[in-house]
Amino acid sequence: MRPALVVIGDAVLDVDVEGTADRLCPEAPVPVVDVAGQWQRPGGAGLAARLAARTVGEVVLVTALGRDEAGIRLAGLLDGEVELCALPLRGETPCKTRV
Repeated sequence: MRPALVVIGDAVLDVDVEGTADRLCPEAPVPVVDVAGQWQRPGGAGLAARLAARTVGEVVLVTALGRDEAGIRLAGLLDGEVELCALPLRGETPCKTRV
């Protein structure tokens, strides 16, 4: 039996937003995006653990997760691929959005 690989680090919920921008916001010179789709995936140490699990086998991820929507979603995305050892996090789980 092979030993498990342990990944320790900060896990992030990555959110990718896709859409079109045909106009600028009247309050600031930034584009207004009409969202066509949104995808969520593990980022940071969560991504490293998920990729390792696909090639190495058993992987344990030790990370801090908040008891917020992002933390619950991130744990769900890792479920079944990575054994999660979630430590309590004061505050919210980091979430990075790309447009």
